[in-house]
Amino acid sequence: MNALRFRSPASAAAAPKTLVGSAVGGKPIQELDSVSFYEFLQSSEGLCVVDYYTDWCGPCQLMHKEVEKLAVIFKTVSFAKLNCSNCEEFSTRQRIRALPTFRLYHKGVCLDEVTGAKPQQLRQLLTHYRLMTSIA
Repeated sequence: MNALRFRSPASAAAAPKTLVGSAVGGKPIQELDSVSFYEFLQSSEGLCVVDYYTDWCGPCQLMHKEVEKLAVIFKTVSFAKLNCSNCEEFSTRQRIRALPTFRLYHKGVCLDEVTGAKPQQLRQLLTHYRLMTSIA
């Protein structure tokens, strides 16, 4: 079975970032690693989205602006990103098989995921789960 390779020579030496900006009016999109991932899920109230990406993935780069727009629209949702090139073993344990992958979490539980550059599908899931988790 072929494993998805996350590491590229250019990104292997890149240092993880703590926060990345989002569009004006949205919460900052937090950059996660294998440790801060669990802290993020535990500390987040409500719905969370984690964007699993790499720097060399074209569709991942296309989705960055879309995610920033969604962070402005869905102000009550917490957004984060995890660079799979910097966390290859962790990404494998998380069973990330395609890039980008967006997982929606609530209270530490993965509710759903979107794989690929599908902004409309991600928006629909956010709308659905934001309503469902606000009732719970």
